[in-house]
Amino acid sequence: MGELTHGMNVEQVDELGRFLKQKGSDLGQLALTIDSRIRQSSWTGGDADRFRHDWWPAHRGMLDRIANEIDGLGQSALNNAAEQ
Repeated sequence: MGELTHGMNVEQVDELGRFLKQKGSDLGQLALTIDSRIRQSSWTGGDADRFRHDWWPAHRGMLDRIANEIDGLGQSALNNAAEQ
């Protein structure tokens, strides 16, 4: 039989889905670790306040959204593999 040129290798897509979900989780964990380190920092002053209250929350939100999107991609791959 010839090489598969169309369709899905279910095992590969399932592995991809698990990989993506893990990386989404890793990114979410990284955001929590960064958040903790920022909160524990002894840095003070106006720049520190702007960093903690303006810059970091905006970037934390982006990291959270990206982590959720990657997790969703992984779940989509798992769902597609399960449907085969």
